[in-house]
Amino acid sequence: MIYPVLETERLLLRQLTPDDAEDLFAYFSLDEVMEYYDLDTFKTLEDAQNIITYFNDEFKKGKGFRWALELKSEKKVIGTCGYHNWYPAHSRAEIGYELNPQFWRNSYMKEALLPILIFGFESMRLHRVDAFIDPGNISSEKLLHSLNFKEEGMLRDYFFEKGRFVDAKIFGLINE
Repeated sequence: MIYPVLETERLLLRQLTPDDAEDLFAYFSLDEVMEYYDLDTFKTLEDAQNIITYFNDEFKKGKGFRWALELKSEKKVIGTCGYHNWYPAHSRAEIGYELNPQFWRNSYMKEALLPILIFGFESMRLHRVDAFIDPGNISSEKLLHSLNFKEEGMLRDYFFEKGRFVDAKIFGLINE
């Protein structure tokens, strides 16, 4: 399968390449970005290279898509977003995303997620998209509400991250 390229007014959504490692490391190395992420803060460029390989391997295995959010004006990757835990037999997948803090509060992630959700419902034939967030991640909660996701509940001690159990709020978006 050819990796889908999507475009918005300000963003090119494309497959990650090894050349994106420095851009990813620039923000995956920040504690504020990794606070709600299920990985430790990156310490080396190799960490960024490894996550690019992981995301692309998941695509090759048919388990999901992770797009680079390339800012057209700067030809710079400012974040990623996409689907993982894709279950075609159940017509559902989980969405995930992160953004370089230099670009927070400018609606870039909403701009990126809109075409990705359309792609999921139309091309991947999804009926449902899940999102799990940390209860403290208010910005992510606001983003999901703005995209018409419905909060469905709290899963207590649902994930084991960074040496401890953490709760997760679950949100869902149904293709009606």
